[in-house]
Amino acid sequence: MSIRRQMLLTLLKLTDLAVIAASFVITVGLAIGPLDANGLWSILEVPITLHRLLFFGAYLMLWHIVLTLCGLYGSYRLSPAAREARDLGLAASVAVAPMLLLSSVIEPAPLEAGFVPTFWALAVLGLILERRGLRAVGSITRRLGRNLRYVVIVGEGRAAIETGETLASQSGLGYRVVEIIDVAANRDAARPADATLQRLEAVLDRQPLDEVLLTLPLDRSQPLSARLISLCQEQGIMVRLLANLAVPERAWTAVDTLADRPVVTIATGPADTLSLAVKRLIDVIAAVVGLILLSPVLLLVAVAIICDSGRPVLFGQERVGLNRRRFRAYKLRTMVVGAERMQAQLEALNEAQGPVFKIQKDPRITRLGHWLRTTSLDELPQLLNVLKGEMSLVGPRPLPVRDVDRMDVRWHKRRFSVRPGITCLWQIMSREPRFDEWIRADMEYIDNWSLALDFKILAKTVPAVLSRQGAY
Repeated sequence: MSIRRQMLLTLLKLTDLAVIAASFVITVGLAIGPLDANGLWSILEVPITLHRLLFFGAYLMLWHIVLTLCGLYGSYRLSPAAREARDLGLAASVAVAPMLLLSSVIEPAPLEAGFVPTFWALAVLGLILERRGLRAVGSITRRLGRNLRYVVIVGEGRAAIETGETLASQSGLGYRVVEIIDVAANRDAARPADATLQRLEAVLDRQPLDEVLLTLPLDRSQPLSARLISLCQEQGIMVRLLANLAVPERAWTAVDTLADRPVVTIATGPADTLSLAVKRLIDVIAAVVGLILLSPVLLLVAVAIICDSGRPVLFGQERVGLNRRRFRAYKLRTMVVGAERMQAQLEALNEAQGPVFKIQKDPRITRLGHWLRTTSLDELPQLLNVLKGEMSLVGPRPLPVRDVDRMDVRWHKRRFSVRPGITCLWQIMSREPRFDEWIRADMEYIDNWSLALDFKILAKTVPAVLSRQGAY
C-alpha cells in the first residue's frame, strides 16, 4: 500500500471515530436535556473523570475494531452506496450492543429507553453522510486525474474491450486501463496460456499496476485464471473477477465466501435484509394486535357460520408459498362442507382465464359466505399464517396446489420468490383482474418492493375492500 493511500485510510479512520464521538456527545446532551439556546453548553458541565475517559477511549477502540472486522476499510470503489450503508448499520448494531451492559459506567447519561437507539441512529446517519461526502470528493478528484488505479484487463475479444470502455466512461471510478490482453489472440501460439502469462508479466515489469481484472468465461478458463491469480498473488497485485455466468436482468448479485472461496449469489426478490427484517417485525406485531382486536368479530362470525351452515368454522386449504413450499392457509368457511370434492364437477363452468378457478355465482358458496367474501372477512384467519411466518401482510396471493400445477409459463413462477400475502398490488387496482394482469402486478411488486410500497398497499386496501368493487 502506498504512503498516500495509508494516509487517506488513516484519515478515514480518524474521521469515523470523530463522527462516532460527536454522535455520542450529542446523545448524552439529549439525555441531559434539550439543546436549546439556553442549555446548548450544558453538556460541558458534565464532570470528566478518569474512568469515563478510559471508558470512552476503550469504547472508541471497540468501534474501530468492529468497523475493521466488518470490512469497512476495504475497497468500496466498485460497490453501490447501499451496500456500504448496510455494512455500517450492521457494524453499528454490533458496536452499540455492549452499552446495554455498561449503563452504570456512562452516567450521567443514564440508559433510558431511547438512549441506545438514538445513539445508533445518529452514529449510522453520521457515518453514512461522512462516507457519501468522501465518495463525492473522491469522485471529483478522480475525474481530475488524482487517486487513479491502473488496471490490466484480461479477457476474450469484444467482452474485454467492452469492459475497458465501461471503466473508461465512468471516470468517477478512477480507473486507467493500461492494457487489454485478449486471450483469443494467443490461441495460435504453441502454448496459449504461457503467452498470456508472459504478456501480463511484461506489463508488471515495465510499469506500476494496481489491479488485474479477469473477464474470462468460467466454463473453459479456470486453469488459466488460476495461473493468472497465482502470478498476481506473488507480486501483491489485487485481482478482480468479472463473472461471465450470465447478465441478470431482474436479479441482484452478491459475493460471499465458503471455506475462503468466493461464492457468487444471483437471486430475484428483495435484497435488503434489514428492510426484510423490519417487514417481518411489522408482520408479527400487526398479526398479534390484529388477532387480539378482531377476536370479538371473529367470535361473532364463527357463531353466525355455525347458525347458517353448521361446523366447521375454519377452512384450511393447501397453498403454495415462498420457494414453492406448501402450507395450509386458513379462512373462515364460506362454502358448503366438501366443496373441494365438488370442484371437479364444476370445471366446465370456470370463468377465469389461465390456470386459476373462479365462478362468480359459485353454487357451493353459502348465504353467509357470499357476504364474508365481499367484505373479505373470510381472510382474517390468515393472520395466523402471518404469525407462523408462512405469509406476510403484503405479497402475492398464495395459490392452491391445483392452480400452481397448471401454470405453464416459467416466468410466472417468479412470484414464489417472495412470501405470499393477505393483500397485494392487484387488489388495490382491480379486485378481479385477468390472470396475466394479476401476474404482471405481482412481478411489479417484486421488482419494486420497499417498505413504503407495502404501507401504500395496506393504506389502499381498506377502501378497496369497503367499496366491494369486483369482489366475488
